[in-house]
Amino acid sequence: MNVREKTVGEIVRDRPVYFVVASDSVLQAARYMAEQQIGAVPVLDESYQPDTLVDQVGIFSERDVMTRVVARRLDPASTRVGEVMTRKVAVLSEDRTYRDALAVMEQLHIRHLPVLVGRRIVGCVSIRDLREAEAETKEAQIQFLDDYIDRMEEFAWGGAG
Repeated sequence: MNVREKTVGEIVRDRPVYFVVASDSVLQAARYMAEQQIGAVPVLDESYQPDTLVDQVGIFSERDVMTRVVARRLDPASTRVGEVMTRKVAVLSEDRTYRDALAVMEQLHIRHLPVLVGRRIVGCVSIRDLREAEAETKEAQIQFLDDYIDRMEEFAWGGAG
């Protein structure tokens, strides 16, 4: 059985690249994330331009808002993303499979991973994206096996006649 696993590059293909910069306020970033319905965004260098090489400086997530802003009673309008973002960021190259990404997330206890082609950011995958890819793969495997069983039954009945 050979059902190919999706790569993280395929998952983020045709999606916009969402990001914030370190000087954005937490309030701006939280509103942006809410508008886009995303739980985390890469934090990029101030000079970032789409489709250029990037030096990612961090990632900013809903968890950062709760643990580093709300819990500390910081003002989201005056606190900069760069002050409260997660600085150690795991990334994946676009050719890695969804299963590779899930393993990294489980090992590091994270829910979002930026996806890179070389040093160019092409998107960010969430655990939800990866679970959907996993479900699609399992569905394709079941379909493959159902088709195989049907062919074997046809062969058995056809050969017995």
